[in-house]
Amino acid sequence: MNESLKPQPAGPGTASLPEALKEWRERHYDAEVAEKGEQRSFMSDVGIKIAPLYTPLDIDSGRSYLEDIGFPGQYPFTRGDRASMYRTESFVVSAYSGFGEAQDCNKRFQTLVDWGAEQLLVALDLPTQCGYDSDHEMSTGEVGQVGVAIDSLADMEALFDGIDLTRIKRVGTLGNSIGPIVLAMFAALGERRGLEWSQYTVNLQNDPLKEYIARGTQILPAEAAARLASDCVAWCAEHAPNWSPMTVCVNHINAGGAGSSRSAAIALSNAMHYLDLLLGKGYGIDQVAPLLHMFPDERHDFFISVANLRALRRTWARLMKERYGATRPEAMALRMTVYGHGQETLQEPLNNIVRIGFGTLAYVLGGASYVYIASYDEAVSTPTEESVKVALRTQQILANEHGFIDTIDPLGGSYFVETLTNQIEEQIRGALSEIEDAGGARAVITTGLGRRWMTEGAVRRQRALDGGSRPWVTVNKWPQQPNVPNTAFRIDSRTLQKQLRRIADVKARRDPARVEAALAAIDEACRNGSNMVPPTIEAVKALATVGEICERWKSHFGVFEPSTDF
Repeated sequence: MNESLKPQPAGPGTASLPEALKEWRERHYDAEVAEKGEQRSFMSDVGIKIAPLYTPLDIDSGRSYLEDIGFPGQYPFTRGDRASMYRTESFVVSAYSGFGEAQDCNKRFQTLVDWGAEQLLVALDLPTQCGYDSDHEMSTGEVGQVGVAIDSLADMEALFDGIDLTRIKRVGTLGNSIGPIVLAMFAALGERRGLEWSQYTVNLQNDPLKEYIARGTQILPAEAAARLASDCVAWCAEHAPNWSPMTVCVNHINAGGAGSSRSAAIALSNAMHYLDLLLGKGYGIDQVAPLLHMFPDERHDFFISVANLRALRRTWARLMKERYGATRPEAMALRMTVYGHGQETLQEPLNNIVRIGFGTLAYVLGGASYVYIASYDEAVSTPTEESVKVALRTQQILANEHGFIDTIDPLGGSYFVETLTNQIEEQIRGALSEIEDAGGARAVITTGLGRRWMTEGAVRRQRALDGGSRPWVTVNKWPQQPNVPNTAFRIDSRTLQKQLRRIADVKARRDPARVEAALAAIDEACRNGSNMVPPTIEAVKALATVGEICERWKSHFGVFEPSTDF
């Protein structure tokens, strides 16, 4: 620990810090509390009870500044993944958007670029995420509803029509269970425009393992899904090392109730599973680890959020160095994508602007690399153009005004934040150890461990809200009725028909022999275990659809069947 932060011996006639703190606590703080009473329990969502005051006594004297905190861009990367952080390049201002069919959504995308969005992340509708084409019976009622419908490369071309991929810092999507397909679509899109893959950057979430406990868009059995996801990383390592083919997700697990520390442990376990698959194929940790990002999430407590990002970077660095033997700084310096939340409500939705702004500020102060945020009306409907603009401007204000990014890790050294960082790191490592004892990432799914953590956390959260120990303005404090305005955004009622016409047109004009040959190559990759991305690129270029490719995968790997054994 920095010597200046250690409790210093008392001078003549003065009390030591422990004595002075004890006197303050007993004579002043406790006296006021006895008279007035504390407002609530001050228990954070991750189970850390927040003390009334933090001093140098709270910081573990056994820790070393250089080994545990250090400098930005240096091991253990607690203070940031790059040496200069936001002073040379701010966090990437991002927009997550998608609705209806590609041509309508393209107008929103063009507008977002005009407003200054530096990264476009495509929200896919549920049929696409689950591997169904828009004309499949399982897509009924869902086409374009919570994202844009993408059935083939023709849709992707329409979605990005008029948008220069080389002028945007990053483009991408979630595509967790269809990773090779969406990666192939972005690769083919660039080829169609005569671009080298090095000329633009693609960012995928591509993390199917969390789908089995958190979101439910899984298609294949977990092991097959993990193999296809890792194929995307392997392909990028060889052909597009500037791309980001996997962002391992904490967000949805935390949203389900697990809490940010346990969710981070599950996500780290998933990342280790993907890395182990890649190492088993002969790739080196220094080659593939830099291609993985993480998507942390803590939407309930501001300072916990700051500390969570710092603790997660440190935990990742130590795992890469100590467990995997990484030597390149890029392999140990974790980059993080975040989604700014603020416990949005249906009650008085405009208040969500403030909530989201504060939630996003915590991520900025914690050193996130890529930031996109919720819109204030997202709890009501697909965001309106006005609310998306407010969300984008919120990021730009944080990046340019008030001096938020003038210095690196501005809360570093805070007795409170450093104590929380240490406590959260211990929580993450403890939960990760529990996962490994249970059998690793697969066991989180098969034993029900992940579901149990999520259920326990969701019940705990609801009790805290119902009992009032977790204040929520307009919900349990000054409660109001939900307000869904008549101006809520609705997709065009003609979306389904437009999408059905496009997919019919694609199937009518493509070369059936070329499609069948490409799908046969996917069959062969399924059988022989070769990388799935190259044949998927050829299939996408032949205008094979998402559903057709997924059906070939299902025929070889089967489909995931949930068990009630646990």
